[in-house]
Amino acid sequence: MRLSQASDFALRILMFLGQTSEPQTVDKLAAALGLAKSHVMKIVAQLAKAGFVETTRGRGGGIRLAISPQDIRLGEVVRVIEPDMGVVACLKTAPSDCVFLPRCGLKGAMAQAAEAFIDSLNSRTLREILGSTGKPDPRRIQRTFAR
Repeated sequence: MRLSQASDFALRILMFLGQTSEPQTVDKLAAALGLAKSHVMKIVAQLAKAGFVETTRGRGGGIRLAISPQDIRLGEVVRVIEPDMGVVACLKTAPSDCVFLPRCGLKGAMAQAAEAFIDSLNSRTLREILGSTGKPDPRRIQRTFAR
């Protein structure tokens, strides 16, 4: 299974927010994580809509975790961010032209595998991974995304 960059970025944003009690701006997150500001804005909006982060405008405002890291399950974050968990065409939201549909044994096996992947991620919380995660190293930031 391959996740989109958005899931990777969302998890990194949550990890960074989980390491500080100070509200962060989109600019600070983008700079600290080496991500494009536009990516951060879009992902923060999705995380806020799902209730993982809260955003406050104005002086003293910013982005922070809305719930405790122990209540954030990694699989739920991925489920919110991933637009399509279909690992094969017949599991995607778009119509499939597979010649084996509607009776295909592969579809059920792949759906079960995708669900097992999410279940495995859901066995871990943000708090657990923060325990073995260091602070971001600014020397390792590769600015490969346009700002």
